[in-house]
Amino acid sequence: MALLKTIDELKRYVAVDTKSIMPSWAIELADTESTTIAQVLGPALLRWIQAAYDAPTFNPAGTDLATQLLRAVQAPLTRLAMTTGVTMHQASIDGTGVHIVSTDQIKTAFQWQSNALQVALWKKGHNGLDALVQWLEDHLDDAPELQAWAISLAGQRHRRELFTCTADFQEYENISDSRIVFQALAPTRRRLENFALGPVLGHEFLQELRDQVRTRTLTSENENLLRTYVYPALASLTIGHAVPELGLSLNGDGIDLTIARIDDSNAKEADAGLDQLLQNKVNTALMSGARYLRQLTDYLDRTASATRFTTYFNSPTYTAPNQEITPINTATSKIYKFR
Repeated sequence: MALLKTIDELKRYVAVDTKSIMPSWAIELADTESTTIAQVLGPALLRWIQAAYDAPTFNPAGTDLATQLLRAVQAPLTRLAMTTGVTMHQASIDGTGVHIVSTDQIKTAFQWQSNALQVALWKKGHNGLDALVQWLEDHLDDAPELQAWAISLAGQRHRRELFTCTADFQEYENISDSRIVFQALAPTRRRLENFALGPVLGHEFLQELRDQVRTRTLTSENENLLRTYVYPALASLTIGHAVPELGLSLNGDGIDLTIARIDDSNAKEADAGLDQLLQNKVNTALMSGARYLRQLTDYLDRTASATRFTTYFNSPTYTAPNQEITPINTATSKIYKFR
């Protein structure tokens, strides 16, 4: 089973100068399909598209739904597979050891050229995954198989938090439309949903929003609340907390410093004053997030009622507007207290 079989299909997405799919590429294609692509499609939809692709009547230039989906799959599949395929293809292994190709007319590319190619393919591949998920979302009602995907684990995996895609996050914080960055920020976003949004919204109302996002039943009023207050607050707070976290990465050998300059000629060396720039970014993001949270609380307290934002209205988090506040200090207080 394979969702890409011919060199002509591969050439639609990656420029290669061969007449067949190299063995090392085939291995990477199979591995990427069984891990990354299978996770997005889920087993049922994967079987459906595979059956359509294997059918004798399949037309690669067709416009039917299965063919459109196959092309949406092949774009990220090919580019992500070739990211690692570049490395595997540069060397050959035989009984005498590991070898590279080097003749009077052909020589192995410089390391920086291979690295640049891999980075470009990696970014395009992940952007293709975003496009694939969006295609599935846009065509949910076009086939029973896609409707089944929507309610499956695979169809709801990207909807387990309030932000569902890179494009939504990009509206509030610039991450260069990078799915890679969006995915890296996921653990921080999920923590902040509980620790920052939970106390403001009330955990029952937060869960209501999560459930509506997951099941694609978001009301217009709740969607407006998300886009006006919740998303901006969560995005800013995520950046504020993630900047110091993503500056370090954990790997099998320990902890690595991952801060680098755009100019990668000396990417391991931090520029003078970089720590201050990062701290300024953190402070600005955290202050912006805190302001949005205050606006969110004020808006909900002013508008919530028995018929609007009912879950919030009935929670202990709700505070009635213009409620008289009992002063904690008076002229006769023997001890002065601070809130």
